[in-house]
Amino acid sequence: MKRVILGILFLLTITVTFGQSKWDQKKIDYFVDEAVKEFHLDKKQQKELLKERTNYILDYKEVSKKAKAGEITGEEKKTQLNECNNNFVETLKTISGEDNVQPFLLRMRDELKKV
Repeated sequence: MKRVILGILFLLTITVTFGQSKWDQKKIDYFVDEAVKEFHLDKKQQKELLKERTNYILDYKEVSKKAKAGEITGEEKKTQLNECNNNFVETLKTISGEDNVQPFLLRMRDELKKV
C-alpha cells in the first residue's frame, strides 16, 4: 500500500513538474539546487522541496491569473500572494531546519532574475 501511494505521489510530482514551462522549471531547479547547497539537504528533503517549490509556483501563477482575469481584486491578490509566500517560507524552514531563511530568500530573489 505504501508503494502504491508513493508511486502515485511520484507520478503526480513528475506530471506537475513537467507541466511547467522550461523557464519556470529552470528557476525551480536552480532554487532547489541552491537550497541543497545552502542548507545541506539530503535526497528526501530535496524531493520534498522540489514538490513544495513547484506547488508554490503553481499557486502563485493561479492567483496572478485570477487577478488578471478580474476574478479577484488587487487587495485579494495581495492577500492571497502573501499567504502563498508565508506558507512556502514556513515549509522551507521546516524542510531546512533553519529558523532564519530570509538571507537565502533575498539572495535567491536577486539570482533568479538572472537565471
